[in-house]
Amino acid sequence: MGLKKLAVVGLGTMGAGIAQTALPLGFDVVGIERDAEAGNAGRNRIAGGLDKFVRKGLMNAQEAHDALARLTTSTDRSAIEGADVVVDAAFEDVELKKELFRDFDRLASPTALLASNTSTIPLVIMAAETTTPERVVGLHFFNPVPLMQLVEVITTPATSESSVQAALDLAIALGKSPVVIKDNPGFIGNLLVVPLLLDAIRAYERGVASMTDIDSVITLGFNHPMGPFALADLIGLDIVHDMAVRMYEEYRDPKYWPPTLLTQHVRLGQLGRKTNRGFYTYD
Repeated sequence: MGLKKLAVVGLGTMGAGIAQTALPLGFDVVGIERDAEAGNAGRNRIAGGLDKFVRKGLMNAQEAHDALARLTTSTDRSAIEGADVVVDAAFEDVELKKELFRDFDRLASPTALLASNTSTIPLVIMAAETTTPERVVGLHFFNPVPLMQLVEVITTPATSESSVQAALDLAIALGKSPVVIKDNPGFIGNLLVVPLLLDAIRAYERGVASMTDIDSVITLGFNHPMGPFALADLIGLDIVHDMAVRMYEEYRDPKYWPPTLLTQHVRLGQLGRKTNRGFYTYD
């Protein structure tokens, strides 16, 4: 395959998860962050994830040590030079994504695969910022990345077959099960799950049932591992809100407009598990 060095831009939840998945498999990873503090936080996030795998017996301490040794971090985007794959895992802001892909086009190796982990932003917006849109693909991982098997490989009309195959090869090398999807807002996963989350919140707002009972219907009746309120808390209520707004802007369908209760939680900073309080409260 020839893809052995990854550059991951953004070491938040998703970027750190991608790096944590790749490092134990022998990939060299350079993580790019906006400043040293964010870079250190990203490294600690990855180290914590590896330690958790050691505690669970999924790897030993030496393997975790060796994996972390293959990680470097930088605040300079030019550090992507020499990477076989550059993955945008920055937060969902259209102007930031466009800026990143202009830099990718300028700084990355001419043969590098240029990928984005965007969850709702149309990939064509990023591809249009490059001089080689044929090498732009979406690699949409699911949270938590080290555990979830699915990767959506997103293609635009300009994406070359060789880039699609390289993305599929990379996903398989990372132990994932890829599916190929044409570019559209929300792709398939979020196109289907966001309305489920929003409808569950609306049902609760109308007093149809309690949050726990709605979650139980989905877990016990449909055998999902968690219900919509627990899932929204895991994803992050701010992320759910932003996905809904962006999809509404694209489709102009009222089913994507965030319910009032979701907006209120976001405004209060009650964002789910990452703040220990969302729809549920966490220790």
